Amino acid sequence: MRNIISILIVLNALLGYSQIKNGSIIYGKVNADIDPIILANSFKNLPSSFIEKHNKVTKDSDKITYTLNFIDKESYFFANPIMLEDNSLFASHVGVGHGKLKYYQNDNTKEYREYRDSRRTGKTILNRKENFEWTLVNETKIIDGYKSYKATSPTISNDGKKYTNPQSIIIAWYTPEIPVSIGPLGYGGLPGLILELQRPMVTFFVKKINLNLDKDPKIDRLTDLKAISTLELNEMSQKTLTKEQLEGIEEANQKKK
Repeated sequence: MRNIISILIVLNALLGYSQIKNGSIIYGKVNADIDPIILANSFKNLPSSFIEKHNKVTKDSDKITYTLNFIDKESYFFANPIMLEDNSLFASHVGVGHGKLKYYQNDNTKEYREYRDSRRTGKTILNRKENFEWTLVNETKIIDGYKSYKATSPTISNDGKKYTNPQSIIIAWYTPEIPVSIGPLGYGGLPGLILELQRPMVTFFVKKINLNLDKDPKIDRLTDLKAISTLELNEMSQKTLTKEQLEGIEEANQKKK
């Protein structure tokens, strides 16, 4: 039954694809609430003011909106610049890019690039791989008037590690009525536009859909800097870490498995 549904979805997507030449999609984002006790345990020996700041910045970061522009099978996803009250590195991290997040993907040429800007490695362009392995689920719901289908995938890091515990499962709701295989944060590969993307602790949701624009929207191919591999980025980052920090990262990775 699931295979029949998948085939019908793909056929509907193929029939409608030629009718859409470009588009610009606006997304919002909401962070999941974190239990204050869990948060306090995660940040042991830190003052309560730090936890209060975390909660405030997390709430403020939900004011950020995101744009997904596409022309044919080429797309560009980015965070719209916004001035938050706290412009610190901490705010930048919680804000999921704080206006600096950028993804480029081209399904024809299989190019996937991501812009990074951190104090450790500076401004870099990362050559990415498709970081999803979708399973189509026989569940539907209406999102912004579009019938949407559910798909799930384990979390896959840029270096290929898979996290399959329930807390790491990614959920996407896509609509074949807009048959473009793209979505937020460089996700795609489904027979329809992703209208809602649920990642651990954060959900992206569609706010506005503009299709068949009179003028093609902006597509930044992220070629201003030489793109590097995940391995090169990790090597650059590890050179800035202390022994204690490296041990902490390894311990956290072990808990995710």
